[in-house]
Amino acid sequence: MGGYQYRTYLMLLVEEDTLRINVLAAAALAIRIDEDAMCVEALTAATTHRVDLKPAGNPVRYLRAVRESLSVLALGTPGGYPVFIRRWTRSGALETDRLTRLLCLGEPEAVVAVAASPNLDDELARRAWWCLPTAEVARLMLAHPAVANGSTGPTLGHFLLDHLPFETASRPIIDTVKLLLRSHLLNGQEIGRLWAQTQDHVAWLVGFLSAGPQYLDVPCETETNAHTASFMGTGPMETLLARTDSAQGRHFLRCVESALKQAIDMDTVVDTLNVLGDYCKPLRGEEELPRSADALQRAIAAFPVLSTETFAKDGTGAKTAAQLRQQQAALITLSLCGEPLVVPFFARSDAVGSLMRRKLEPLLSPVFFALDTLLNP
Repeated sequence: MGGYQYRTYLMLLVEEDTLRINVLAAAALAIRIDEDAMCVEALTAATTHRVDLKPAGNPVRYLRAVRESLSVLALGTPGGYPVFIRRWTRSGALETDRLTRLLCLGEPEAVVAVAASPNLDDELARRAWWCLPTAEVARLMLAHPAVANGSTGPTLGHFLLDHLPFETASRPIIDTVKLLLRSHLLNGQEIGRLWAQTQDHVAWLVGFLSAGPQYLDVPCETETNAHTASFMGTGPMETLLARTDSAQGRHFLRCVESALKQAIDMDTVVDTLNVLGDYCKPLRGEEELPRSADALQRAIAAFPVLSTETFAKDGTGAKTAAQLRQQQAALITLSLCGEPLVVPFFARSDAVGSLMRRKLEPLLSPVFFALDTLLNP
């Protein structure tokens, strides 16, 4: 049945198209199909070539026949990309040679598979971008350091930067801002334009937070908390106390607080909580994250804290020790933040915007209290 069906499709191709497609594929580094213009284009080492198709019969069936023909030429099988991928998953990772052949199928999904492959290099990225220049493909490829640092990186970065204002969903905005910052492809002026958008669009702010505290536009601050500044030590708790008391640390926490207060959907909430938990992860290590407000409170109560006896030597020791305990509890709370905390909520609720924030208040109140404790000791 399968062989008969394949022969039927090939018979749909007119002889001239069959010949020209064979010649085109022989020298092609990558192939794309323009369904609207009914043509096949090939990228070669020197230039690009185009074959204008002459459909015989139904255009949809004719294009399918073209893809069958390209699959035979590139992979030796009419099954195309899905069959090839099923074979790959049984045999192991896609080598560079196989990735190259996927780019000669004229299949958008095959291009996406190449863009997401851990074996992607700068040359393959250049070919994949020629095949399918979309924001999704650009994000997938820019996540590879070899591509971001290669000749294709600037092209992808500027495309995403120009396309970003037209994104409306939180997920692509967060991922794009994060990628652009971490790729180091933007100049100071371009980063400034991105930061300006954080004032009105929370997803842009979450993108900055996801990239890391070092990318935030930190205001000039010189004051520090005398109590935490005087606490000497090199453990995770001491390090975090000093880190959150710095200008950058306080600004980071203020941005996190602002992001949670403005969160508009699941992505902005989850990503902000993950950022917060990762920031304090050295404190919790690999401990499992709580999945409810009650579990969070139990985890905080069971968490060992530092001794405060150091502060009992002067007249303000008792007050300082009490403040330190509160700050320790706050850091422990933040270290236990992450997606698991809100998974049960979003599993049963599709609320967004202000309604979502109101429903999340009981769950996130310990987080806001912890942030307030650190920001206003």
